[in-house]
Amino acid sequence: MGSDTVDTSTDAAEARQPSFLRRFADLAMPFWSSEDGWRHVGLGLALVALTVVQVSIPIALNIWNEKLFDALEQRAMHRVEVLIGVLGLIILGSVVVTTTHLRVKRRIQVAWRQWLTYRVFRDWMSGGRQYLINFVPGEHDNPDGRIAEDIRITTESAIDLAHSLFYSLLLLISFTQILWTLSGAALTTFGGLEIPLPGHLVWIAVAYSALGAVVAWALGQPLIRAADRRQTDEANFRFGLVHARENAMAIALLHGETGERRHFRRLFRRVVQAWDGQTWALIKLMYFSSSWSVLSMAFPFVVAAPRYITGAITLGVLMQTAQAFGQMTAALSWPIDNLSGVAEWRASVERVLRLVDGIGLVSRRITAGGHDGIRITQSTEPELVFSDVEIADAAGATQIARFSSAVKVGERVLVTGDPGAAVKLFKVAARLWPWGRGRVLLPAGGSIFFMPRRPYLPIGPLRNAIVFPEVPNADHDAALRNALIRVGLHDFANRLDDVENWEQNLAVGEQQRLGFARLLLHRPDWIFIEEATNGLDRDAERQMMELAVAEYPKAAIITISHRSSMQAFHARRLTMVRVNGFAVVEDCLLP
Repeated sequence: MGSDTVDTSTDAAEARQPSFLRRFADLAMPFWSSEDGWRHVGLGLALVALTVVQVSIPIALNIWNEKLFDALEQRAMHRVEVLIGVLGLIILGSVVVTTTHLRVKRRIQVAWRQWLTYRVFRDWMSGGRQYLINFVPGEHDNPDGRIAEDIRITTESAIDLAHSLFYSLLLLISFTQILWTLSGAALTTFGGLEIPLPGHLVWIAVAYSALGAVVAWALGQPLIRAADRRQTDEANFRFGLVHARENAMAIALLHGETGERRHFRRLFRRVVQAWDGQTWALIKLMYFSSSWSVLSMAFPFVVAAPRYITGAITLGVLMQTAQAFGQMTAALSWPIDNLSGVAEWRASVERVLRLVDGIGLVSRRITAGGHDGIRITQSTEPELVFSDVEIADAAGATQIARFSSAVKVGERVLVTGDPGAAVKLFKVAARLWPWGRGRVLLPAGGSIFFMPRRPYLPIGPLRNAIVFPEVPNADHDAALRNALIRVGLHDFANRLDDVENWEQNLAVGEQQRLGFARLLLHRPDWIFIEEATNGLDRDAERQMMELAVAEYPKAAIITISHRSSMQAFHARRLTMVRVNGFAVVEDCLLP
């Protein structure tokens, strides 16, 4: 598969990417204007309103602090008792607002994740894109991890970060006003003149926070790269485990456990290396952030203490000023506090965007390598026509030389020779291989049924596996049992409700018999068989082919097989002969 992947660079127009935030908006923002967009917007407005109310809690506590410490300084016990009652009301309000806010926020998060997940896997699992994406350039491996995990982080973290940023902006606006009022006007000397500087504590807070943000941003850049690398290596490790699980029987038959364990260790070593890289990036940031957080606890008192010592303010005002200074610097420190979260979120968004870009590339650039693309149209006659078709790989290199051929309804054609070329012929007819040139006319007025080497058997009840991709109907159970008996799977006729991983639990021959049972149920007019009998012995193969021919005497049967015994069931043969690096089609009648 790797040899077929396009390795050419995209053109200049595709190379110019919009900004990250623009790409994220194009990906995720249609959620707010979707079919249920009005409900989502309503929840979003409720979240905004609840955030505004949330900000009122620290403002109320700031005022409460001033009143409390002034009452303590004056030893006014009756005022302290009243303030304790007020504190109870503030706590009650905080609990109600916070819990309601959490519920609304999580409702938006799961709805956004559901919408984006459905959108991406609908585009991915459509028109064979889940297969074709493997042949186009780009970093879009492990789509399962990108859909399951990265979309979760993309949506959940976007809401968390947006809420915390909005909350911090509201805190900044509110406490800047409070701190400006509490600061008074400090006198500064300039050129021998004393000049009043209003709101001097605000300017100190801004300078203090700006210094911290600049240093933290510089230290945090390696963290973004480390987070991206770690998520990629984690996804590769998960994919390796899933791949081994899907091929457990083959590994066991070959006693390949040692090699697989070695492969797992190699993949996990990369996970550990990525973890260590992220750890060192975090440590460098922690050197600064931990010392900065301790300093931030004491710094507000240091800058406000002189005014209290000179008697310009009361103890209550000192505590209110220190708290306002702390709230303002905390709001301005949002970039420092959320740098690692932003790094993880951006890395996940990039991984989702790469998958979406890959899916889009499949749709836009199916003519890679300078070929015109194979045009698939509907024939007006009941025949399959290859007209001046040349089949290339995804990079544009010719795989099958130009040829023309037609298969009429009722014909039986055997395809032999170069196995890779033969399979590509089937992929073209199935609209799964667009690279090349020429035109293919699909037969009019007839259903087509493709039988791969091993049928896809979804995990679930046996009836689901037999009728896939149709939805099972309990009224058809008698037909399902009859089909199983006719293909020699008598023992499974009464197991339609059994739920198993059928691909793992059935032998290859049993899976191929199940494929013929599926054929009996779908009633096609055109049957493409891709080595779907190579797991059967000669007698079983003969029985299955005789069954197919007898059941569908008027259907066209096109078969890829390299067994000479299959010639008895076909009248024509297309042979893929390898010449000068590509295949040439030879068409002849069979005796």
